[in-house]
Amino acid sequence: MKATYLLPSDSEAVGVLSMLYGDVSVRETDDAVDPKSASLYGLYVNEEDRPVAACVVDKEFAAYAGAALSMIPKGGAEDAAESGEIPQSMQENVYEVMNICSRLLMGDDTPHLRLAEMFPDYAQLPEDARQLLEQPVEKRAFEVEVPNYGKGRMALVVS
Repeated sequence: MKATYLLPSDSEAVGVLSMLYGDVSVRETDDAVDPKSASLYGLYVNEEDRPVAACVVDKEFAAYAGAALSMIPKGGAEDAAESGEIPQSMQENVYEVMNICSRLLMGDDTPHLRLAEMFPDYAQLPEDARQLLEQPVEKRAFEVEVPNYGKGRMALVVS
């Protein structure tokens, strides 16, 4: 079965993320984010409000990407990454990153999707979203180095 939505290449992900972070480094990795122990989950829905894609990030990505947008000092980001407790302000910034990443999943021939919600805990995800994460049609994981902060991982999954 072919996915309805797209998954970006490294260079496409760099194109979008560099608008936010400047000289960002992105490389595809086989070291995917474990869907049950990720830090934040962005859920994309189609026009019928059905989950069709997700963005999953580890605690390092959440802390570094979230801190960089507000220029929170690196030490604060490192503390959040180490503890796994991502402050609300960083979470809100990651939501915006996930929202912008929606354009990586769409093309001229795909249906529209939108970021509907972000969840901080796997257990809070609706059942159909958990199913999407556990049995995606396609997925792609990236290691992202946010300049002056550090490396984290994000994964995109599509139905």
